[in-house]
Amino acid sequence: MPYTSDKARRAQCRHLLDLSAHDLMPLLDPAGRIHLDTPDPSQQIFQAMLQLCLFSRHREHPFDRMGGRTFPELLLYYSVVLPRPDRLVLRLSCAARVARYLLPTLTTASDKPAELTGLPGLRLEEVGRRSLLMRHLTTGGRLEFQDSRQQLGGWDMQLLDESDQGRQLLKGATHMTSAEEGFAHYWAPTPCTALRSALITRGHLWWSTFAHGAVTEYSRRPEGRYRVRWAKGYLVDELGALLTASAVAIPGAVYTPAACQGDAGVLRLADAVVELEGPRTAKEGQWDDDN
Repeated sequence: MPYTSDKARRAQCRHLLDLSAHDLMPLLDPAGRIHLDTPDPSQQIFQAMLQLCLFSRHREHPFDRMGGRTFPELLLYYSVVLPRPDRLVLRLSCAARVARYLLPTLTTASDKPAELTGLPGLRLEEVGRRSLLMRHLTTGGRLEFQDSRQQLGGWDMQLLDESDQGRQLLKGATHMTSAEEGFAHYWAPTPCTALRSALITRGHLWWSTFAHGAVTEYSRRPEGRYRVRWAKGYLVDELGALLTASAVAIPGAVYTPAACQGDAGVLRLADAVVELEGPRTAKEGQWDDDN
């Protein structure tokens, strides 16, 4: 029965992504079908860039130069991801504090070149009672942070107004600076753009596990480009199945398990190839107090 089947899929989606019934509603079309992916190519490009940032290693991404938290550590504030057709919404504690790390800052000093921290081209577009809407100047992609509390923290909001000599927060600049334009290749479309965009809308499959260790690195396959590796959580074949044959499946994606020991599973979408390398046994996929 279609109704029973759709109801079961919605329940599975809520369980896998930890969504409330209220959170799920914007993901449904008039017929009640689930849509996790934006049809907007520009939003896809922006989300693909964000996927590399939030699945990066400690201080290894060139945008990750802010003192204090690193990009991966920002997920300590993470609660849930809420994809929308025109934006990606992340619910976080201390949303304004996290935004301060992603909004770009240009630091200048007389004895060295200007240094950019944060996402080039990201600007603060709108402030609500409990949300911050940011827009990427070049792609037009949008990122919304929704505070898990009923309103944004006052002290955290003060961080968004901080400025001092030699450090310029570019949250309201109307044009790209020359320093930002030098990173344009990070938002150039690639065959993997749509697939990486889809992976971040399903980021909860990794981020819900403590010490998940999920990172994106370059693939070792000649025809591949990226490899997603993680240490804790779903087994690699379990995740491959969820991404291709569940209520949160990426439409059109196909997963091929590893051909041999030491190889990675392969996730394909049209001409895009992303390798998946995670725990292969239940013991590998569980947090151990001795680790």
